[in-house]
Amino acid sequence: MEGLAGLPLRKLEALRARIRILRFSKRSIIYEGSSEGVVYVVLSGIARLTCLGRNRQRSLLEVLGPGDVIEIPSLLPDIHHSLRCEAFTNCQIGLISPSKLVEGVIGIPFREFNEALSLTVGRWWRLLERHSNFLDQTIRERIAIALLDLGHKLGVRDDRGIMINLRLSGQDIADLVDCSRPRASECLKQLVAEGVVIREHRRIIIDPTKIQASLRS
Repeated sequence: MEGLAGLPLRKLEALRARIRILRFSKRSIIYEGSSEGVVYVVLSGIARLTCLGRNRQRSLLEVLGPGDVIEIPSLLPDIHHSLRCEAFTNCQIGLISPSKLVEGVIGIPFREFNEALSLTVGRWWRLLERHSNFLDQTIRERIAIALLDLGHKLGVRDDRGIMINLRLSGQDIADLVDCSRPRASECLKQLVAEGVVIREHRRIIIDPTKIQASLRS
């Protein structure tokens, strides 16, 4: 799991001993809004993280894969947010309390960690939360972000770029970015025409550099 690759074996063992595992079926909600002081670790499957914007529409923030730790706001005091995490495929999720994660796995007192996090990340999180209300992503941008995340988490190097190691139908992509299948297909055709995406049946190959450039343009 790439997201946990930086932890030494003893800390991975400590994490395994403290988490409880829940299974979520495809399209079910893992959490929405307050998580009641729980940190989630994706053990298998793909999930998506969205936020509610000022137009009451959900914008895609990130596609989550094995090893990703989510629900960071539960580590910060007095943080309220409109995030939703949904299972895109069947998922296994590990749950652990913030104090067990910090004291039992990271190995420092939770109060000291909490104070340091509030001073450094707290202001950044509030800024992110405020600006997320103004997100207005096009469907093309949502698809580009989703493919970039999937390539990073599940990608295999190919002579032509990064092959996403997941068979995706047009409906799968539409579901991932919350749009109709015709709109998703139209935007995919645009990305293929621009040379940033190659489609081989249900296999997708991306050029991360070109996708990032297209998002900046």
